[in-house]
Amino acid sequence: MGEDGVVYVEKSAKPSWEDTQRSRSHPRSGKLLLGAFSFLIAWLSLVALIGGLIMSNLGQPDPWNRICIIAAVLFVISLVTAIGVSLTTRCPLCHGTPLHARHRCHPHRLANHWLPFTRRATVVLRILTTLSFRCMYCGTPFRLFKKSSRRPD
Repeated sequence: MGEDGVVYVEKSAKPSWEDTQRSRSHPRSGKLLLGAFSFLIAWLSLVALIGGLIMSNLGQPDPWNRICIIAAVLFVISLVTAIGVSLTTRCPLCHGTPLHARHRCHPHRLANHWLPFTRRATVVLRILTTLSFRCMYCGTPFRLFKKSSRRPD
């Protein structure tokens, strides 16, 4: 027991079965990829919108007004798509939403977290770079577009 009254558990040197678990296939791989791609488009168009607004307010209106309009339209469309997909796509095991952070649920100890980013941003970047992710709520690794190893009965 620590000085603050909390019981701390030491991490075991022996790996558990969760550490060596094989990746499962996700049944909604296309929907997850669409959600991750739309989040990336929303983030990039927000940066372009802010940059365009700054440049047009500094007295450079020539191409920046068009860039602001295009970035704003892209931002709204991609954000609506991303939120719609992230709220409806669920983990098949724990029924959590891997693309939508729920603050009332604690993240799993094996959930990926790249440090300047949030856990949701880490999931989005992992999906776009490796076509795999680990559910932040149950810790199960998933591989997108992987055929299931189970034979249909």
